[in-house]
Parts: sequence; C-alpha cells; structure tokens
Amino acid sequence: MKITVTILEDQPIEVERLKNYLKEWCNENNFSFEANIFHSGEDYFANRKDPPDITNVFFLDVQMSKLTGIDVAKRLRQEGYQGYIIFLTAFKEYVFHGYEVHALNYLLKPVKPAQLFLCLDEIAKNLLGNSYFFRNKQESICIPYKDILCFSSSLHYVDILTVSETYCQYSSLNNIIDYLPQEFIRTHRSFIVNMAHIYKITGNVITLSNRTTVQIARSYMNQVAEAFAKYSARLDVKGGLFVTPHSAHMHIK
Repeated sequence: MKITVTILEDQPIEVERLKNYLKEWCNENNFSFEANIFHSGEDYFANRKDPPDITNVFFLDVQMSKLTGIDVAKRLRQEGYQGYIIFLTAFKEYVFHGYEVHALNYLLKPVKPAQLFLCLDEIAKNLLGNSYFFRNKQESICIPYKDILCFSSSLHYVDILTVSETYCQYSSLNNIIDYLPQEFIRTHRSFIVNMAHIYKITGNVITLSNRTTVQIARSYMNQVAEAFAKYSARLDVKGGLFVTPHSAHMHIK
C-alpha cells in the first residue's frame, strides 16, 4: 500500500531525518510512500495540486513564519480533511494545541524513530481496514481477512493460504501478527490461524475449513483453547442460540 506524506518543515536537516525514518519503516512493513515537501504553509497552499485525501499523512512543523503548523491544520480541517496530522515541535507545551484539530500525535525534534514508528503503526492498521496488504516484486496484493485461512512460515518467507490460492511474502510471522485482527491467533512458531476457518481442534491438530491441518505447539495450547472457546461460543441474537463458525468443534486432550 502507498502512503502519501506531506511534510511542512523549514529546517532541511529535519526533513531529511524524517524522510530517512519513513523509508526505513516502509521497507520493513511492505509500504511505499511519496513525500511532498514544503517549507511553509503559504508554499503548501499555493502549490498543492489537489485537496488531500485520507491516505495523505501530514507532518507539520508548529513554528513556521506567518502560517504556523497549527494554522495549516485548522485550515485543513475547515476544508474537510479527515486524515492524519502529526505535529513536529521543539516545545512540549504545543501538544495542547493538537487537541483543537484532532491531531494524531506530536513528535519532539529531533524526531526519534521509535515514536515515529508507533504513529505509523497506528496509521497503517487503520488504513488497511478489513484487508491484508503486501507487495512482492511483481505486484501489490490486497486480501480480505475473511478469505485467509492461515499464515505459515519457512525461513525468511511466509505463505498466505486463502480459500482460493496461496501467496508468498518475504517477511516473518513476528512482523505480521501485530497487524492482524483478533480472530487471528498464533498456534505455533510457524503458524498463524484465522479462527473463523477452524473446523475442529483435536488434540494438538487444527483442521481448517478446507480440511488443511495445522499443528498447535505445546507452549501455545492453553492460549489457543481459551481464545477459540471465546471466539466460537458467540450468541446469535436473532435465534437466541450459541453458534460456532464453520460448524467448528473442539476436542483438546
């Protein structure tokens, strides 16, 4: 997935620092980004081509000549922009101004990668919504979570098994698990399973809806049993009955 980043910052060294950290995060998380750089609020409004959409993330220096970052943020909100605004500042007291324009966060300069990456992680989760997104050398792929049965890892690659086909991604399960919704659970160091596709659990073996089987490691057994019990025993409000996904059954010894 691509994120468009608009940076309003009058200090070139801060711009380069931010761009380098953005590139690092995108490389690690299978995102691409386009950076639009402006050195003042006036420069931005005079030269932008189109109003920004929700995938455009703004990094605004609070202290700029004439139009401040706060001024720019207020104008963006007045124009109807509903995306993400992150302030850059050398002074902590400016954080209170961020509440007025519903800013995601503020970052103290010089920007530290850990704080920036937390912001980007949150943005990525919200932008991805109900689909899992990744890029390989040939294409960008967006897979609805409901179609994914499981993730399995081998060396530096992860296979994504869906109801119709299998995709391969250069990544690790540790990098993937934090971006998945709650119905996905780690069952083994080599497997993440979508509980919506569990047909049954017998002993330490999970049978998925397509009859593929996945192992549960002993260290994950209690966690899987508890999570699946909570997920499967859901109340059907219309019928007043407890139902299970895909007629699932659990027999754990």
